[in-house]
Amino acid sequence: MFESARAAAGSKLHQVGPQGESVRLERLIKATENTSLDALLRHHGSLENISGALVAGDPEIALDQVGRRLRNAARVYLRKDGAVLYAARVMQVVFGPDGIEKSRQEFSDTVATVGEEATPLPWTGRLMAAEEVVHKFVFSRSFQIRHVNGLTFDFLYDIAKHLHEAGKLLYVGSGAKGQGPLIFVLNGTPFRGFLEGRIDGDGYLLVLHCSNLEMKAMPQ
Repeated sequence: MFESARAAAGSKLHQVGPQGESVRLERLIKATENTSLDALLRHHGSLENISGALVAGDPEIALDQVGRRLRNAARVYLRKDGAVLYAARVMQVVFGPDGIEKSRQEFSDTVATVGEEATPLPWTGRLMAAEEVVHKFVFSRSFQIRHVNGLTFDFLYDIAKHLHEAGKLLYVGSGAKGQGPLIFVLNGTPFRGFLEGRIDGDGYLLVLHCSNLEMKAMPQ
């Protein structure tokens, strides 16, 4: 668990851990092309054989690669046999919770819902306890919202004061009723937004936390 903090006046917003230590995001190697499920199926032939191999050893883990920090990298697409795909046809495929494909169609552009040319985001009025939000959603991006003149300062300060006194986060979404996703660029990742507000005298802090992953309890 982490929170947003400002170390000193005039410094940039940064994230700290429970003990106040600095937090940074890292990209780590999770698996290699030889340890994927498709690769294991090609090597062992069936899920039953893979199960036996998992009991006998660790074929799904590349101990010399997993956990290493990933610096400069380029995205490539692979075929089912692991070969690099140079002329990919992008499709939009929807899967159900059971993993079964529900629909398939040509990919279409998704326009951004946040920006100067987009419809202004509405005030949803949906306040949520911070403890509930951090236990239910994973924050992947955070944006500090700042004023550009005296008028926007008063406007944003009042929002921060309202949230500070309520001790809650505001759910932020797009659309007329604020029920749509936050998309910041063309074909970008859709996010849920949670606005955090704090005040300190005449100063304020507004941070929009974005999440594209919701944690749900496993069925009993």
